[in-house]
Amino acid sequence: MSNAKMIEYRITRQLLQRQHSLGEGNTRGGIWVERAISVAAVTAGLFVVGSYLQELLWALLAGGAIVSMGVSNK
Repeated sequence: MSNAKMIEYRITRQLLQRQHSLGEGNTRGGIWVERAISVAAVTAGLFVVGSYLQELLWALLAGGAIVSMGVSNK
């Protein structure tokens, strides 16, 4: 392999590794930011559903509790 090919291969590999690490959300605190956004979205959704369909809200809360208990037992 010529020197130019080796340099090209190394640059390509570094770019792919950098792109892969950015795609995983490995930034500092990235997982907590994603969780906070998820919690805020669920809370806003529950407020909207609760204000329009109160009976459905209680059914969703009960279903979520059952699902979360089933997931924690595994």
